[in-house]
Amino acid sequence: MIEEDLPEKKKSPLRLLREQAGLTRPQVKEKIGISERRQADWESGKALPNAENILAIAKLYQISLKNMFRLLGLDVTKIPDDLPRKQQPKDN
Repeated sequence: MIEEDLPEKKKSPLRLLREQAGLTRPQVKEKIGISERRQADWESGKALPNAENILAIAKLYQISLKNMFRLLGLDVTKIPDDLPRKQQPKDN
């Protein structure tokens, strides 16, 4: 089976994010400086991106880091959601 012809259900979350953003691998390479080969490895499940690359991908696709980790198959159930910042008292 040719990778490009995979049904939506069988595509990896990273590939789906890229396709939903309307981007090709060369465009992602240009935007965040990641080789197409490395992207292919992530999209096929052969490798996971490191923390710096996860951050770059999350920024590119505008998703939270927690959702990014979830999409990568990591257990985030015990990670709390971000809390709103407390208001700093104003100086008089």
